[in-house]
Amino acid sequence: MGYRSGPRRQKTAILLAIAASGLTLGATLLTPPLATAQPRPLSPSSYSFTSTNPLQDYLLGAGDVLFIEVVNLPPSVTSQRQFTVNLDGSVTLPLAGRVIVGGLTLPQAEQVILNAYSQVMRFPAVTVTLQTPRPMKILVAGEVSRPGSYVVPFTSVSASAAGIGLLSGGLTWPRLSQVLAQSGGITQEADIRSIEIRRQLGNGQTAVTKINLWEMIQSGDASQDITLRSDDVIVVPKAKEVNAAEAIRVASATFSPQVIRVQVVGEVLRPGLVEVPANATLTQGIGAAGGFNVQRANMSRVTLVRLNRDGTVSRRRIPFSLAAQPNANNNPVLQEGDVIVVERSGLTQVGDAIGNALRPIGALGTLGVFLNLVNVFD
Repeated sequence: MGYRSGPRRQKTAILLAIAASGLTLGATLLTPPLATAQPRPLSPSSYSFTSTNPLQDYLLGAGDVLFIEVVNLPPSVTSQRQFTVNLDGSVTLPLAGRVIVGGLTLPQAEQVILNAYSQVMRFPAVTVTLQTPRPMKILVAGEVSRPGSYVVPFTSVSASAAGIGLLSGGLTWPRLSQVLAQSGGITQEADIRSIEIRRQLGNGQTAVTKINLWEMIQSGDASQDITLRSDDVIVVPKAKEVNAAEAIRVASATFSPQVIRVQVVGEVLRPGLVEVPANATLTQGIGAAGGFNVQRANMSRVTLVRLNRDGTVSRRRIPFSLAAQPNANNNPVLQEGDVIVVERSGLTQVGDAIGNALRPIGALGTLGVFLNLVNVFD
């Protein structure tokens, strides 16, 4: 018995030493490796755009820098812990080799990396965190001043405001209002009650939500100003009807343009290009040009020329009143590129016509032209 027990104890000691090293030096000596589990894709029906931890649904992509810690790596293996996701969505890990993490969330990537190390180690422990996110690219379409694709910076926050999902370096995710402001702000025809956010969830699935920024303006509902992710698509629809009073209030929001430029021509004191607050009214546009030339202007009729977004031009005469509240008929809200034409009064037209007639001809001819003009305006 004593003779046989010695080799058996020796073999047991060898197995324990191999297990402690963490290496599968012999497949017959260790339990079979774990089967590779496929990460479950996010479901659009259950996805939340207002997650308390934004890092849980962040999809990894090329350029992300990950901090990957693997417990019990052998001393002979490199101690590298920071890895950049390659263009093909992979990271090359010591001992485990090439692992695809692009398009996965952090929990999913952690599971895939754990599975990879389970092929070469016994009882691995893996932690994956986002060290530095890649530059965020967001597409903005619809009723904004400058539609297009934008590289959006992350937002700096103070340590006291730090919370779940805070990135390294005191950075956090940009919000909807910030991206709208970066695209030049919404137009005066934007429907801010039905802004659409589209977000890729992986495996060809897209989650969609509707945002009501009017609720944020009215009641201070900050949850409407959601945080965004890379590759989000923002669609700002056109309003079926623009309420002038609401438009003026929206103009004070951070996601509205600060100023617009309009042309004021005709009988004003300082005709030309003027800047006015966003969603300024016709009265404010005329005031920015110095107001009416009271000796020459027809102050009850003003023409507004507008280049529409579909390329057409509209021109309408407005029965203007300085006392009118903002409304579409007498004191409409202005838009970028509008042209305000202040016409001459009837008496000014007669005087100008007489003045023009007097210049090129002599006294005898002048009398005849003057008499004809009087007949015309009688």
